[in-house]
Amino acid sequence: MTTSELLSVVLSLAALLVAGYSAVYTRLQARKAGETLAFQQQLARGDAVMHFTDQYFDLLKSGEPIDLISNRDWAYQFWRLHSTEFYFFHHGILPAFMYSLWMIDLVDLYGGGKGQQARDSHVRYLEDYAFHYETMSSFYSEIYRLSRDYSDDATRNRRVAEFVASWAGKHRHGPLALA
Repeated sequence: MTTSELLSVVLSLAALLVAGYSAVYTRLQARKAGETLAFQQQLARGDAVMHFTDQYFDLLKSGEPIDLISNRDWAYQFWRLHSTEFYFFHHGILPAFMYSLWMIDLVDLYGGGKGQQARDSHVRYLEDYAFHYETMSSFYSEIYRLSRDYSDDATRNRRVAEFVASWAGKHRHGPLALA
């Protein structure tokens, strides 16, 4: 073997080692970037939950929803909040578990003494502002049905939570469709 052949073999082996190292390094960096992205998505989900919770409690400063639902301006803000939350839930940003808790509160509102008044107010909002979002309207129709189908709160709440989880598994989409 000549010196140039030996040098060529040594350089080829060095290039192969550098390529192997680069592949391993790139793979590790990609994994780290994926973990960082997942962590950032979890933070974003937490921020969204806190944002919506804060908005809800701001609305409650005026009183109980069932007592305020006849106030058209207040009702608009209330249903707009629910619609925005649904959009973020539909697109996988809000966790199904948290959203199911909010829907349990909604079925309580639908099922109370003025429940039909709350439902009528919600339907008016959906007809005025969400006529193009049939997915949301049908979701809320099912929530309303669940509010009427069970007189036992524990059973009803379990069914609502099951429905929300099942719905999320079948209908979620978007760039952050996380379970």
